[in-house]
Amino acid sequence: MNNKNVLSRISPIVKEKIKAVELAKRSAEVVTLREWYDSTPIHSPEIVSYMKKYKQLGRLGKELHRRGVPRVTERFGDDVRTLVEATYKRYILDFSAPLCAICCTHVISSYKDNVE
Repeated sequence: MNNKNVLSRISPIVKEKIKAVELAKRSAEVVTLREWYDSTPIHSPEIVSYMKKYKQLGRLGKELHRRGVPRVTERFGDDVRTLVEATYKRYILDFSAPLCAICCTHVISSYKDNVE
């Protein structure tokens, strides 16, 4: 039998982590990628082009992670479930998201991919 400890959304550890995330979001302007996109009044041409091509933010989120854009809170959970979304400081997304959108729409590989 497999004796993995699976965290549930109602466990005290997860509730404590969620409270810490909410506190971090209030103390700094911290947003998820979707909150950033929805609350930004005017998008750069790179973001507009990205959304025309992909229609969702998942690929952009993966590119931000791949490029090492710093997160405020990481995903939390065991190997089975992911319980908390990644969040970023707004000013970091303001400059890094358009750059990563260019990488997505023009298929630009990262430095890590070229070093082997």
